[in-house]
Amino acid sequence: MSIVTPHVPFGRRPAPDGFRHGSVASFQRNGGSVEIASDAVTMRASEPVPHAATQIAFLSRCVVLQAIGVACVAALWIVGLADKPFEGVNAPLCWLIVGIGAIGIACVFLQRWNDVQWIATHVVRLGLLGTVVGLIIAFSAARHGGSSDVNEVKTMITSVVDGMYVSLYATLLGIATNLWLKINLRLLGNVHG
Repeated sequence: MSIVTPHVPFGRRPAPDGFRHGSVASFQRNGGSVEIASDAVTMRASEPVPHAATQIAFLSRCVVLQAIGVACVAALWIVGLADKPFEGVNAPLCWLIVGIGAIGIACVFLQRWNDVQWIATHVVRLGLLGTVVGLIIAFSAARHGGSSDVNEVKTMITSVVDGMYVSLYATLLGIATNLWLKINLRLLGNVHG
């Protein structure tokens, strides 16, 4: 069974019942109902706008996106890479970055897009602060490296490596958290940029 529609030339569409060509329709929203008014007829749609349905759709998309993120972190954990930033000297800074990222995800669920944007911007800066702190630790340890004793050189190299770990892991977590919040902004909040 096929439906045959009449051919209408471009620019000449049939007017809905009760409307004349050339009449101007205005749309108004009155407490959940939509009113279409023209000079020929007034039509009302009394069904309320389903706000709960849009909230459920948003929450389902949000949960699916966060589940993808959790699956990625779980894969890194299984491989043995997810716990590396939280070992040693850099643990407090990395936990701070992860905590701020969790606050950003909570703001995503609450649809507070300006707050998500602010957190995404500043978590990168916190990661860069970790970079500076890590480099200071590394260079201050390297400054005392003029010894011929093997044990002192080992201690110095260990301090330099610890400083580089702080630097790189803090930067990695800051950028990863920023990227994840920006993905949430783009896909869920329809915020471009």
